[in-house]
Amino acid sequence: MLEFLFKRIHWPKAGKRLAGDNTTGSGPRLAVMSLRDGDGFRDYEELVQENLESWDELAHVHAQGSGADFYRISQWLDGETKLAEWEIEEVGPVSGKALLHLQCHIGTDTLSWHREGAKVTGIDYSPKAIIEAERFAEIIGADDARFLVSRVCDAADALSGEKFDVLYTGRGALCWLPDIGQWASICRSLVKRGGILYLEESTPMLNSMKTYEHDSRFVFVVGYDLFNEEAVSEVSEGSYADPNWPGKRRTHCWEYRYGSIINALVRNGFKIDFLNERDEVFFNPFPEKFVESRPNYWTFREGEMRFPLSFTLRATRI
Repeated sequence: MLEFLFKRIHWPKAGKRLAGDNTTGSGPRLAVMSLRDGDGFRDYEELVQENLESWDELAHVHAQGSGADFYRISQWLDGETKLAEWEIEEVGPVSGKALLHLQCHIGTDTLSWHREGAKVTGIDYSPKAIIEAERFAEIIGADDARFLVSRVCDAADALSGEKFDVLYTGRGALCWLPDIGQWASICRSLVKRGGILYLEESTPMLNSMKTYEHDSRFVFVVGYDLFNEEAVSEVSEGSYADPNWPGKRRTHCWEYRYGSIINALVRNGFKIDFLNERDEVFFNPFPEKFVESRPNYWTFREGEMRFPLSFTLRATRI
């Protein structure tokens, strides 16, 4: 589910200041206020419920509303895949394989795997997102595609113990989960021995960055403590798919370092096959620094010093 993101790396427009921040933030056209620690939220269930309300509200916007252009819905309905070329290459042939997509949102990525020949199941905790996914499946004739409403932590029960050849988490999904260890344990219960887990995420380094204006140019600085284990809460206007959408949302995310993700998987019976970093990312956190490199991916403008923006990871269940 990036399904996607604009997590806390979405800082305010130039000129808008955060409380306690003495720099001028810059980022997408989203008014964001970092609430972080000490705002009274400690009940993860309450935070998850607020996130669910936000994703329910965005499902129609992304599938049929003003965010559909960002998701390239028309192009996808005409046959364009939602999968990056490296995803298809790194996951490998999926024809005839059972593939589970956790946090599938409106299902376009899931159904792109169906077009590759996989027997797909998509799970998301937003009922409204699943309605859109089922509608898309009907439109493209994917009669055997299956979509279920379930939280990740309840997925094993929702699927009655079924196991899959491929578990795909999509892009920008992990930040919506409050417990990476529980996630890895659930993944273990869903993947067949010898099956694989595959994910794509923005890098911890990108997630720690913000920009500020200095001498008429924007400079990257570290703006977030990656060792913070509390939820990062935001009030934002707009959607990453349409910054001008008039809705206002309160969301909560958790950030994970490489070590947190890898160690959780290893402890739960996975062998890491590879971790590949790229200088492209699946959203545009800093329009003043980035340029579109391909549909729904952005990279550094010419002349910018580069660092890893996204990574893919594949792990085999042993």
